Parts: sequence; C-alpha cells; structure tokens
Amino acid sequence: MSAFPVVTAPSMSLLPALSPAAAKALDVSPAEIITRWLASVSPSAQRSYARALKSFTAWAMPGEIEPQRGLQLLCEATSGGAHELLVAWRDLLLERLAPGTVAGNLSAIASLMRCCRRAGLVTYTIEGIAPKRERVQDRRGPGRGDIERLVAHVDDLAVAGKRQAVRDSAILRLLYVGAMRRAEVCGLRLEDVDLHASDGPTVYPRRKGFKTRQPLLASARTAEALTAWLQIRGDEPGYLFHRLDRAEHRDQMAGESMRHLLKRYADAAGIKVPVRPHGLRHSSASEIAKRGSLDELMALGSWKSLSAASSYLDKRSETRLRALVLVDL
Repeated sequence: MSAFPVVTAPSMSLLPALSPAAAKALDVSPAEIITRWLASVSPSAQRSYARALKSFTAWAMPGEIEPQRGLQLLCEATSGGAHELLVAWRDLLLERLAPGTVAGNLSAIASLMRCCRRAGLVTYTIEGIAPKRERVQDRRGPGRGDIERLVAHVDDLAVAGKRQAVRDSAILRLLYVGAMRRAEVCGLRLEDVDLHASDGPTVYPRRKGFKTRQPLLASARTAEALTAWLQIRGDEPGYLFHRLDRAEHRDQMAGESMRHLLKRYADAAGIKVPVRPHGLRHSSASEIAKRGSLDELMALGSWKSLSAASSYLDKRSETRLRALVLVDL
C-alpha cells in the first residue's frame, strides 16, 4: 500500500517573498497536521479515536498491528468504498455492542476523516452511517430519600471515627451535590482543592471535554467534609483520595473501588435500588429538574447545550403521568 497522498503546496515561484514562519507553515506535511490536531483534543478523545481506529484496522486488515494503516486504507479508498467499509464494520459491531457504543466508534472515525479532509488527504466526509443512539438506562438515579439515608449512614460512621467514612463522606458529596463524574473525583489532586477561594470553596477537576482543569464551586457542607478529610489525609502532595491500605504511596483510588464501596454502603443502609457513582450525578440532575430552573440544571451539570440536560426535563415518566391526569377524558 502506498503512503498517504501528498498535498502539494503552492509553487513558491508564484508567491511573493514569504517570511520564514510562513514558508515553514506551507511546508507542513499532512501527517503533521493530523498529529497537531489530535494533540489539540482532550486525552479522553484521543483514547477514543485510538481505540476506534485500532478496532477498525483489526477488522479490515487482520494481522496488521499499526492502526494508522486503517486510516491510510480509508484515505486511499473512494468515497463509496470508504462508506461501504465502515457500514460493514458497523454491522459487525452491532452484533455484539450497544448502538451507543457503535455510534461512538463511528463518530471517532468520522472525526479523524474530517481532519484528513482538512489536511487534503481526502475530498469527502463520512456522514449518516452511525446507528441511532438509544437511551436505555434509567437517568433518574436513586431518589432523594435514598440519597439522604446513604449520606446519613456514612456520616454516622465518620462521627464514630471510621477514617474511610470520613474520606467517603467527601466523595459522596462531590458525586451527588457537586454532580461530578467518577473519573473527575478520582483524578483530583491535593493542589486541586482551594477551600478559601474568593468565589467560595472550589475544586479543579479535569472535566469531560476540557484539556485543562476547570474550577467547580463546592457547597458549604461539601467543604466541611473535605476539611475533615484533609485533616486526616495531611498535606503530602498527590491524589486527594487514595487507598487507605497504602496511604504512604498515595495510590490513586480506582473508579471501580468507588463503585464497590457505594454498593456496600447502600446495602448496609438498606437501600434497595442500585447506587452507582454516575447514578448520583443523575439523581442530582433529576432533583434540580424537578425543583429548580433550567439555568440551575445546566450550571449543575456543566452542560454546554440543552440536549444533555433535556433528558432530565422532558423524559420523566412521572411528569408525563401528571400531564395525562390533566388532559384525561
């Protein structure tokens, strides 16, 4: 297979004298353009693109260990050929993966192809082949009563002197009150907490869709829980939440460990519904959707568009039931 197509820069004889910086810009190869573009997206996006490209390459070119060869194949194919390749790959994935997961893989490949188009490697884009994403999960999460019972149980253990419960009381409040994602909480470091910021207690997680850490205000009781944990943790640099059995190494607390501890606490508190880290974010958003405003909901979830928040506003079965009562004949 030949190398990537070469994009020919404008003939220097047809251009006026250029500055060294401008001449260098025109001499950038398509591969460098792609590399720079990938470097501009978040680490999580880079991982998604890498996984999708690796999966496609393994399907299209068995035995090939270099994922970039799959991208090269798509670049050298015609528009119709690339479309048929991705449709066949999509159909295979749908036999064993959820539509949302397949759509994410295809979205990653389509994004890479748009980059190739900007680099001049292809003249087409990939559109209209992703399966429709189906929302099958319950986005409400545990109810407010269950959350209060869970937090009360952990707080009682913390008051009784359980070091782990002091830590987990802060984690619970960041997940529910702060509506933070599991990875965001696990990734917090000591220096990412400023309980005396001018705007109020603030944490700085690496948020989904951002390359740099973003300020996130914390509630007063969350700040109290963090203060209690910091008094136990100490001021040694490292991850804010770590394993207590290996505290001297400040090993990062794993997301799966967080899921397991929530389940244990929920079982001990007599909570019958599933309690998961991301479910607490759903619970928080559902509570604001029921009692607050759209602006408050958008601010809580840090959503940039209405599409994500609308699932909490428009798809609540209890809201529909109330509406049906109003119009029933």
